[in-house]
Amino acid sequence: MESSMKPLSSDYSYYLKTFKLFLERSTEHQCLQKFIDENLPDIVTRAYLNSSKCSGAAEQQLSRDRVGDAHNYPSAFSMLPEDHPLGTRRPAKFEPNVLGIGSGSGKIDFEILHKIQSKHPSLSIHDEVVEPNPEQISSYQARVKDESQGLNISSTWNQMSSEEYEKQVKERNESKKFDLIHMIQVLYYVQSVHDSIKFLHSLLESNGKLLIVYVSDGSGWHSLWKTFGSRFTSSSLFLEVRKLLDEMRMKYQIHELSSDLDITECFIEGNENGELLLDFLTEVMHFSKTAPAALKTEVLQYLRQPQCSREEDGKVIFNNTLQVIVIDC
Repeated sequence: MESSMKPLSSDYSYYLKTFKLFLERSTEHQCLQKFIDENLPDIVTRAYLNSSKCSGAAEQQLSRDRVGDAHNYPSAFSMLPEDHPLGTRRPAKFEPNVLGIGSGSGKIDFEILHKIQSKHPSLSIHDEVVEPNPEQISSYQARVKDESQGLNISSTWNQMSSEEYEKQVKERNESKKFDLIHMIQVLYYVQSVHDSIKFLHSLLESNGKLLIVYVSDGSGWHSLWKTFGSRFTSSSLFLEVRKLLDEMRMKYQIHELSSDLDITECFIEGNENGELLLDFLTEVMHFSKTAPAALKTEVLQYLRQPQCSREEDGKVIFNNTLQVIVIDC
């Protein structure tokens, strides 16, 4: 780390200001919404239809349940493949448990829950939330109150970090299991990526899924942080998750989500929004004012390079491509 630079994470209110601007200038939430709409239903359906909680009970009902009963359970059978082994049986009552790590204000988390519920309206969903910031917890609770009408969702709130949650589960010797666990843009901030993934993986129900969203290896983020991370306040955004998963011998699938970020204002000297975006990109508070002049020059020059951005209609568009990794139980 150079000069008197301070990590962006040292002031949460300021971080939130930069993050909100990032969302305004990027298509991140739009691409995540598209993934939720187009890919998530199949992932969740396969998880719960193959769950031991569902198939085990279905086996017990084999002798008395027929295809003719299926019309009483349209939500469960609507997405069953024709050759699925439960295709001629009625699935037992199933209440999926969902765990969100670093849920923030719940915007994306609640979209996930809403999509599951809309595809399977007969399900009762339990949502467990882990979020260290009290303001964000309050925002999420307000969102649930305002938007949960007609939804069958219950929630448990844990105002703590992922490490504190892990410690709590282990100290209480809790035997919690989840059908879906998701970490959306959180992995950069955990103390140990390996330990966090290992712990969360251990909480998966049979055939459950662990969904991790982070920046793609081919994104501008990866290139920027691989080049300059050691000269910022941390190197947290440079992760090699796939290599780690391969070493852990975990089975996973990858979905690439194309996303853009307009960083044109970063190149306008003294532009307030440009300075906030630079802070977000570098994870450094007041980067333009506290970074050594040489580092600032190098970063601005690098941000224009093809490995980070493209120029389009007079704008500089940063490659904000994401990866969704779906890890099997």
